[in-house]
Amino acid sequence: MPAKYIIDTCIWRDFYENRTGFTGNPLGKYASEMFMLIVKKNHKVLFSKCIIWELKKDHKEEEINNMLGLLAMNNILARIDITDDEYNEARNLSQKRNLPLVDCLIAVQARNHNAVIISNDKHFDLLSDIAIRIRPNELR
Repeated sequence: MPAKYIIDTCIWRDFYENRTGFTGNPLGKYASEMFMLIVKKNHKVLFSKCIIWELKKDHKEEEINNMLGLLAMNNILARIDITDDEYNEARNLSQKRNLPLVDCLIAVQARNHNAVIISNDKHFDLLSDIAIRIRPNELR
């Protein structure tokens, strides 16, 4: 069975915007290499509306479709719904741990779908009891 991932918004942006980190790390390059590896290995990328919500803050719908298009064309991308239970659990986690709701929702969905989160966001260190997180350059 192929591996499954939920890719955090920051990684989608790194890839699409070819971003560089504060210390000069080539985040866009890491994201690009990660996506190519996922395609090569025919792994799965899960996404839900919460990723779209965050991407819409900085990008138009056409740009978002372009970001997702590479994986959609290769049958790598799978949309998952946000259940009421997932949303409520994420909301409670967000309040208890003082973390962004979307990050908590990503963690809950990753756990529920046996997926690994790919992100550079340190918030996921505080959700390690919920789901596993790796950085794009750690994917093998």
